[in-house]
Amino acid sequence: MIITKTPLRITFTGGGSDMPSYFNEYEGHCINATIDKYVYVLVKKRSDNKIYLKYSENEVVDVGNINNIRHDFIRETLKYLEVDYGLEIINWADIPTKGSGLGSSGSFLVGLLNAIHHLNGDDVSKEKLAQEASHVEMNLCNKPIGYQDQYAVAYGGFNEMFFKKDSFPIVKNIPIKNNDINLIFDNLLLYYTGKTRESSSVLSEQSKNLSSKEDSITAMKLNVDLSLCLVKKLKEEKYSFIGDSLKNNWDLKKRFSSNIVNDYLIEMYEKGINAGAAGGKIIGAGGGGFMMFYVEPKNKNNVQSVMNEYDCLRFNIDLYGSRVIFNDN
Repeated sequence: MIITKTPLRITFTGGGSDMPSYFNEYEGHCINATIDKYVYVLVKKRSDNKIYLKYSENEVVDVGNINNIRHDFIRETLKYLEVDYGLEIINWADIPTKGSGLGSSGSFLVGLLNAIHHLNGDDVSKEKLAQEASHVEMNLCNKPIGYQDQYAVAYGGFNEMFFKKDSFPIVKNIPIKNNDINLIFDNLLLYYTGKTRESSSVLSEQSKNLSSKEDSITAMKLNVDLSLCLVKKLKEEKYSFIGDSLKNNWDLKKRFSSNIVNDYLIEMYEKGINAGAAGGKIIGAGGGGFMMFYVEPKNKNNVQSVMNEYDCLRFNIDLYGSRVIFNDN
């Protein structure tokens, strides 16, 4: 039996430039970090040649009928890894993840691949996990997404990523002192919007716009420039620039797709900014999920008071990425 633990992620700048519709023409760049909220996957061999699945639903199929599995990520992963034995798969998470914008689908896939590889006795690198998860989600399941989620949760930590045509993403850790990282994360407030959405509905339009709509392409170029500028400021220990970056990212992101923001999210965002947040943005594809604010210590009490009608998710950084936490194989 194997149990894996894979973090969720937040994105600061550059989200969307990891989509092939953009970086096949222009170079992409983003900054993200994994947080200490996790998706867990348990896998266990069975002797009866059946596959038992327990997630938000339950499924049972014979090993020879993997194509009958309804959960597309699990079905395509088992086919890709050529699983030909009885297996039980159980999935759970620290928080409700559907439509959260925290990259949970990438976390689940990376965790599932990690678990089955170890069940098979295979040692697998972070790079391979990220590559395989991207392949399963984007090519085998035909999801209109980018690469950053799979790479973020496989590697873990506070990273910048580069995206170029005909090349796998390049991941570089941003060199920040541990005490400074803790200070940065202490200034981040993550609020649940109370709304969920299917990211594919937002990302499909965004992907189309990034390949054909001039205003969206221009906004994404500015988003990438902003991301590169933020890395420079972080290395110079000018952390207050995070607030300005999130504010600029929010303005740019609204130009990627008509589904990213709505009146409810705009009202929520303006409450936080008017209360003293230096900047904020919707996390993930948009349309719902979580909104993140960067708040200097002097304004934190006021922002928390004004935003107390929304659930606040307390979190810190995860430095390790997907890992096996139990292995009796």
